[in-house]
Amino acid sequence: MRVNPLNVFTPAQEIQDIDRFAGRQEELQGLANALQSQGTQIVLYGQRGVGKSSLARQLLKLSTHEEEIVSRLDPEPYETLDFLPVYVSCDDSVEKVEDVLLRLLSDEEALASWVPFKVVEKSGSQSVSGRLNIKVVQLGGDQKDTMTERAQHFEDDVVTVFSNACKDITRTGVAKDGLLIVVDEFDRVGDRAGLASLLKTLGPEGVTFALVGVATTVQELITEHESVARQLTGGTIQVEPMNAAELDEIFDRAESIMEKEYTFLKEAREWIIEIARGHPFYVHLVGKHALLEAIRKDNKEIDLQTAQDALSEIALKGSAPIQEHTYKKAIGHSYTRESILKSFAERREDEIHTTELYASLSKTLGIEPSAVSVYVGQLASETYGNVLQKTRDRYYRFADSLFKAYAAARPFERTPSDQENA
Repeated sequence: MRVNPLNVFTPAQEIQDIDRFAGRQEELQGLANALQSQGTQIVLYGQRGVGKSSLARQLLKLSTHEEEIVSRLDPEPYETLDFLPVYVSCDDSVEKVEDVLLRLLSDEEALASWVPFKVVEKSGSQSVSGRLNIKVVQLGGDQKDTMTERAQHFEDDVVTVFSNACKDITRTGVAKDGLLIVVDEFDRVGDRAGLASLLKTLGPEGVTFALVGVATTVQELITEHESVARQLTGGTIQVEPMNAAELDEIFDRAESIMEKEYTFLKEAREWIIEIARGHPFYVHLVGKHALLEAIRKDNKEIDLQTAQDALSEIALKGSAPIQEHTYKKAIGHSYTRESILKSFAERREDEIHTTELYASLSKTLGIEPSAVSVYVGQLASETYGNVLQKTRDRYYRFADSLFKAYAAARPFERTPSDQENA
């Protein structure tokens, strides 16, 4: 094997290498069409763990007409795509749109290297309008030397500075099609007010935004979507869970990278694809652990038992820490609550009707349907992680489809003899 086996599957990060990127033909074509449509802004939304960030990384490559990804399109773009792409990812410290803009202006992977100034937040100060005040420090000196600060400082709001910076960049003609700004994990921004105004103002200036985030509708991601509906026409792409053929392609590409020194048998592939429920994250997670176990045992073929053992090891070692923590918080010390959680997780429909399920669980667990309802209420409470959400009378859904798949596949933690803690 010529590659590091630890990096054949990459559950810990998005796919950046096109050789490892599987499926998503329809989504790639949609992105290519959006990039070719003047004035169109892009939104990528969907469930957690379905590969939105990996698709966003491919969008960056597509925007500069990289041949390896363009060759996957049918038809290929009518003209050579020539954008200046920049990327930023949001986290819990990014509370509002102004914070996103500040990060874009100050991040080297974004616009920092393209603007002739540096931007820092003016500590402890906000304007009367509530907009973030920043300090813009003009830079001078030879580009070959370390940039030096000029004595002249001035202050302005971040929206104005960002807008002017984008306009200045596009007007230089550095890229024929303008500026592409990819904002990943945009759903983590609490206050998204003001975004629509930016999209409308900068769109005609050659600035294309691509907003990526967890959401079931565009409305969830862009609160002011009505005012920019026209700009989103043709650029709204819902990233659905991957189908079985696309997930199977992940194994094909992994085996190709390993030059087929190790291969996944059909039954192992099918089982992993089944438990993944359309989430490539789980194919990468279980595939990685199964591969490492096969290498340890010097087995060139990964069979079903190896794959199943890998999932047990993942739970035992906490290799999916977020999902494992959520699972243990949800079940506590209760076998009954764990059984109810797993029964809900095994249902394939998004909205789960409770009437028949309550009756079945009541019979299986030997408790009254009213008691089942109490446990379900606990799973929808903050104490037990809010893993379920009540959508309407007698209907629940999982707050996170990625966790739902994990809860369904993970081996039982508790036994009937465990002490109940309802």
